[in-house]
This record gives sequence, C-alpha cells and structure tokens, in this order.
Amino acid sequence: MALLEKIGHVLTTDLTKDFKFSKKSKTEADDELTFIDQLKKRRSIYALGKKVHFSQAYIAELIQSAVKSCPSAFNSNSSRIVILFGDSHYKFWGITKEVKRQEVPAQIFEGVKIKIDQCASAYSTVLFYEDQNVIHDLQKKMPMSAEDFPIWSEQTSGMAQFAVWTALADAGLGASLQHYNPSVDQTVAEHFKLDPNWLLRAQLCFGSIEQPAEPRPDYDFQNRFRVFH
Repeated sequence: MALLEKIGHVLTTDLTKDFKFSKKSKTEADDELTFIDQLKKRRSIYALGKKVHFSQAYIAELIQSAVKSCPSAFNSNSSRIVILFGDSHYKFWGITKEVKRQEVPAQIFEGVKIKIDQCASAYSTVLFYEDQNVIHDLQKKMPMSAEDFPIWSEQTSGMAQFAVWTALADAGLGASLQHYNPSVDQTVAEHFKLDPNWLLRAQLCFGSIEQPAEPRPDYDFQNRFRVFH
C-alpha cells in the first residue's frame, strides 16, 4: 500500500523546488522504489494468467484505495468501478466475444477472438464507468461550465484507470487496458444489472505476468517538453 500513500501525498501536496524523486532518508530499505520507479512498472502486459496469490478481498481493497486517492472536478467522484472475478470475469468476455461476432466479418473476427480469449485468460477484470447523473447535475448547477464537465469526467476516469493499473503493477500483477465500449455497454449493463446512466469508459484485465513486456523504445522526448525560467 506504500504506492497508494505516495499517490495521495502527491495529489494533495504542492510541489516545491525542494521536491526530488529520491528516497526520503538513508534509513529506508536500499531496495525501496521511488514513486517514479513505481510508475515505470506499469506496462501493457498481454500474456496474463491466473497465478494470483492475493485474496479477492485484498485486491478489491487495493483497487478501491487507488480510486479514492484520485482527484475529480469539484470533488464530483463520478467514477464507478465494477470488479469482476471468477464466472463474472468469464461472462463479461463471453458477452464481448458474442457482440463482436455479430459486428465484424468472419475473416476479421478470428483475429478479434484471439485477443478476447487472451483477455479472458487473465485473472480478473475492472470496468471503469462514469456516472452521467453526476455530470448532468453539475451541468445544471454550473451552466457556465456545462460543456467542460464531460471533458473533466473523462480526465477523472483516466486518472482512476492509471492509478488502479499502477497499483496492480506495484503489487506484481500485469494488466492491459481495453476499450470494447460502446459495443458491449447495453448487454453488459443488463446482465450485471448496472445503472443505465453509468457510461463504460474502459476495461482493465489483469493477472499474473506470463510474459513480460518488451523494453520500452528509447524515444527522444526532448521535443515533448518545454521548460521556462
């Protein structure tokens, strides 16, 4: 849970010129990772398995803590999280497969099926939703910012996705983020009896790392940043 405490600290504390990406003190364990090191552990892992030794209760608490640590516009807390274990996990990917079977040509579906089966081979899936009722209420209360709230909602969801993904990576689990919405939205909502005002934004399947990600390409980031003094 050390990563979650650091996330909360970074999100609630102003950065100063004294802030450094380094260990807090020499008394800490030599192998403790810095916050940035932990962020770097988050990779897209597609070869996922079920050799997970954490309890489902622990994983659920980890995910909840990660989402609770994230900010949201006007403290709206618009994110809604659905965690699928066991049969529910398989059912979601079964629904996804059947929806895609009806959507795409047969020759294309074979490749789609391989990817979906790969996701189903993972241990669990997290569904990220945004509650549209919350967004609409805020739009009514603050009409001058009405056009901005859907954008801020997307940013809120993105932060929740990143926080959960990084927390799972810090725990030694692999994950990959998928986007089969909006094709599966209605069928999934009906099956799991979810609020129809919840808008599905992403799906994160996770499990044991059966094959690590390839090393990151050594991109030239110089043109992506500007620093002014």
